[in-house]
This record gives sequence, C-alpha cells and structure tokens, in this order.
Amino acid sequence: MDSDAWSRLVTTFGPIVYRWCRASSVPMSDAADVVQEVFATVARGIGDFERQKDKGSFRSWLATITRRRTADYFRRAAKAQAAAGGTDAMLRLEQHAESLDSTINESNVQAAISQQMLGQVRAEFEPTTWDAFWLTTIEEKPASEVAELTGLSRASVYQAKSRILRRLRQRLER
Repeated sequence: MDSDAWSRLVTTFGPIVYRWCRASSVPMSDAADVVQEVFATVARGIGDFERQKDKGSFRSWLATITRRRTADYFRRAAKAQAAAGGTDAMLRLEQHAESLDSTINESNVQAAISQQMLGQVRAEFEPTTWDAFWLTTIEEKPASEVAELTGLSRASVYQAKSRILRRLRQRLER
C-alpha cells in the first residue's frame, strides 16, 4: 500500500477506531496506543485481506482487530494490577469487549466517515461555494433563494453544487 493510500486509511478510520476503543472503556491516556496497535496489525495483514461479501467488509475486519487489541489491552492491564484476577476480573474484561460491539454499527461508522470526507472536501472550496452547495443539497433550498443569500448568480449556485458533488463522488470512488 502506498503512503498516500495508507495516510487516507488512517485519516479516515483512525478516529473511528479511537472512538471504538474509548467506547470499550480504554482510558484516554492509553487509547492512542491501542489505536496504534490496531493499525500495526492492519499493516501486517492488509496484504492478505480480501473483501468477501458473505464474510464481511473491511470495516468488519477492522472492528475484529480492534476488539482483539482492546481485549489484549485489558488482559495486560489485568496482569499489571496486583491482586486482580479470578472470575470478577474475567467478567469485567468480557464486559469491556462486549461494550465495543454495541458501538459498531453501520450508521455510526457511515456518519463518522461522511463527516470526515465532508470536512476534507469543504477545505478545498471557498466558503461561499461550500455554502451554495450546502444550502441547495443538504438544506434543499431553491437555487434562486441561495443566490440571494450568497450573492452568487443562479448559474454559479448550480455550478458550485455540481463541482462539490463531483469531488465527493471522486473521494467515494477512492
């Protein structure tokens, strides 16, 4: 995987993995280390990853790796605590891993990815251009109203919408 692709992967999924770690009660002070372990595992296994619809997507594979690294973190933490162990410690460890499952769902991941992508694309355009896109596409205001609000011509409003939608499609294709 080239460095640009790896950078996009980490930029897109890093915040999601971090949120999964925090949702499973990994302390803030250790969550970044667990995220790093997750991506180290991804780097070692990415060459063997094959997307198979019946077995799951990349996101599912990433969630599985995150669950395992989180469980590893809690196993290490349990060993480091003197006198902690036995059934109670094991039950706490299992609860932490199970709490991660409840945070991994399609809408959660899609929202995070969408926000990340929108933020990246927004930075590429002038604020007025972005406002014209947002008002017509997301808020579904008529182009004539958006033209008045932004000071652009109707044609420029349509052009702004088209340019940003094209850029979003290009990002999605990557």
